[in-house]
Amino acid sequence: MNRIHAAALLLALFLILPLNTVWADPPPEERPRVALQISDHGSIRQTMVLSVANNLVNHYGVGNVDVEIVAFGPGLTMLQQNSQFTDRITILARDQGVRFSYCQITVDATEARERQPMLLVPEASSTPSGAVRIIDLVNEGYIHLAP
Repeated sequence: MNRIHAAALLLALFLILPLNTVWADPPPEERPRVALQISDHGSIRQTMVLSVANNLVNHYGVGNVDVEIVAFGPGLTMLQQNSQFTDRITILARDQGVRFSYCQITVDATEARERQPMLLVPEASSTPSGAVRIIDLVNEGYIHLAP
């Protein structure tokens, strides 16, 4: 008899509560927020950063976690259009909501040194300084990870 009452109560709650109350994405201020740093040229490290971003979204669900990958210094090679990671970056940005930003200081220095423009993936956006971007994200409540 108790099971029947419990089931009836549960059913009543589901009928009373709007569905979006039960299954709605958490508000932005309650979502985990993670800033991932990539400042290493090595493909192993770059693979790890992309895997961590993917794992975070898979764990929390699309729309339930904010992830931004910040590339600067040698890590900027990950975001070049001829990188081995371009398809993976596109999928992470388009399908999983991962944001990518790159250090404009690094771009300017590289372009001056190599005397040619850096061609970066369109999913990435410029920030004046990668290090400052991470500090700003931490001040906004993001957790800083540098796998």
